[in-house]
Amino acid sequence: MSDSSEARPGRITPEEIARTDSIHSPKLSQDGAYVVYCVGPNFRTGDHSTTALWVAETSVENSARKITSGDKHDYAPSFHPSSGLIYFLSDREKAGGPAKLYSIPVDATVETDASLVFTLEEYQNFTSYDISPDGNYIAFTSAKKDEQDTKTKVFKIWREKTGLASLYVADLRHLHETPRVLVKTDEHVHSFSWSADSRSILYRLSDYADEECLRGQPIREAVVDIHSGITRDEFLHPRNPSSASVWRERGDIVFLQNTTPGCFFSAQSLWARPSPVAATAHVKYGENDGTLMIVDLRKDSQYAVAVARGLGTIVDVFDVNHKASTIYATQDDQISGLDIKAISKGRYCFVILRSSAVRGEPLEVWFGSADETTGGKVTHKLSSHNIWLPQERMPVSRPCYWISPDGQDVQGVISHPRGADLKAMPTVVAIHGGPTDRDSLDLTFHFLSWRLFLASQGYLVLSPNYRGSIGRGDAFVKHANGGMGTTDWMDVQSMVDQSIAEGLVDPSRVVIVGYSQGGFLTAWGVSRPNSIFKAGVDGAGVTDWGMLAATSDVPDLEAALCGGATWTPEDTSFLRGSPIRDSKNVNVPLLLLHGEQDKRVPVTQAIAFLRGVERVGQPSSKPMLVVYPREDHIFQERTHVEDVYRRLAEHVESFL
Repeated sequence: MSDSSEARPGRITPEEIARTDSIHSPKLSQDGAYVVYCVGPNFRTGDHSTTALWVAETSVENSARKITSGDKHDYAPSFHPSSGLIYFLSDREKAGGPAKLYSIPVDATVETDASLVFTLEEYQNFTSYDISPDGNYIAFTSAKKDEQDTKTKVFKIWREKTGLASLYVADLRHLHETPRVLVKTDEHVHSFSWSADSRSILYRLSDYADEECLRGQPIREAVVDIHSGITRDEFLHPRNPSSASVWRERGDIVFLQNTTPGCFFSAQSLWARPSPVAATAHVKYGENDGTLMIVDLRKDSQYAVAVARGLGTIVDVFDVNHKASTIYATQDDQISGLDIKAISKGRYCFVILRSSAVRGEPLEVWFGSADETTGGKVTHKLSSHNIWLPQERMPVSRPCYWISPDGQDVQGVISHPRGADLKAMPTVVAIHGGPTDRDSLDLTFHFLSWRLFLASQGYLVLSPNYRGSIGRGDAFVKHANGGMGTTDWMDVQSMVDQSIAEGLVDPSRVVIVGYSQGGFLTAWGVSRPNSIFKAGVDGAGVTDWGMLAATSDVPDLEAALCGGATWTPEDTSFLRGSPIRDSKNVNVPLLLLHGEQDKRVPVTQAIAFLRGVERVGQPSSKPMLVVYPREDHIFQERTHVEDVYRRLAEHVESFL
């Protein structure tokens, strides 16, 4: 297969996408003087991931330096609150094997050896850890890796209770002592939070360690005393909150969960409980926005919340009385990670991972400062990891606003090549997944950067934040519950219609593409009567909602999207939004891309649609399915990702 995109100077190539690095997990030292973060290939070339740790002095421009080699998978870094040591997880003992806990000094060089903190049993794997606020203890969850079981088992039992994590605590002052088990049951400890006095841990338990349980069933929460091991104060969440809890000095607990708790698809907002056993109460957000993450400042009961608002993001810091002060707001850019520390009363420093497709800034690590009265600003850039992408090669994005036929105001992003004349352009409608996600003004490259990649190829790209997307409040997100193929498609179609009316789009040259939920909307679009699309690319898209609810790893979530399931025959809403019912309408070339081991949207979705289109679709449809071995829903292997982008570029170019 030839690489047509590579022959055009200035265009981002599939090879470049496949070789991009991921920057993630920034953590500040307690005094804000240093930041540690991870950098590693987005896609692997071997059978395991590799990641390096980087450190920067926050007061020095471009001071980022590598402190581990990147030959192993070093991840989840954090600073000890007082010693200056950086703790992290790694498979350096055996590549791809169980993760162990290591420490390394902040002034390390790549040649410095990291120290193993303590030894666990063979096959025992760290799944998470957290250092106590006073720095004396480290709590962690650990489970046995499957390697031990596969040596003796010749069959599998469906949903057998394997991989269950237990909760442990170790005294960092006495590392010769064996870590103590705090919680070990036939349930799974999947998250935990320290009390401010470092004496207790709030933890959550689920029946299983799988996504079906964590994203659809009740979750128990309880408190354990780290010295006595006594458990108390049990609380039942109807469904798992979307963040870990922050247990403040004043004794209350704050966390993020659905604005409408009983609803599967609902904007995320801030909630609190006055004590571990008290009822929850809504604190803020959710009416016209949605929370993204919460950060414990571990000082004076303060915490911070990042909030999606429209196409932008704001960061608010809360004081002891839950009074919020905005310390950062995006402006023609987007952030994909942050950490914050309180320097003194009312003053803060923060690091963000920021990029801008408006200004042509690829993702880098930035530092800033703020106070609660005047807000904050970014002062300097700490890293230069993406210098491979000069501004002249970067696509440009801008906001787009329109009104859907039922009167709903909708937002989205328009992307295009730098310097393009935006008149009657060949156009790609590139639809995000989720549906609880959004397109923004970022300039980051990963597996699902189809919008930016296609804009760099010379096309106008329309990316609607259709109903069900985040950043617009609870009522907007709740349209996703049982709403497949209704208002979501109305918003997609109306963005195309408006762009044609404004003269931006050549209506005779429009292609539709998308992945996951975007793949569903692609299949839905090409199966509409009188569709204007000349071709479609459906990546891991849903085509039969009833079958998906029965086979996905998150069946309850999928049933909520489509409004029912095959085990509730009295409600057949799932049939209404299934593109496979309209296979006969497909009359354009359709490329389907799918991972063979996809658990979220099994490959049977693509096979079923292919068979339907082959049998009853129009002769011009010519469907083709490419199945990638070993890949789950999000691809990991570099050669596969490169092939996806190459086929995407060639298929779109062939029909535009």
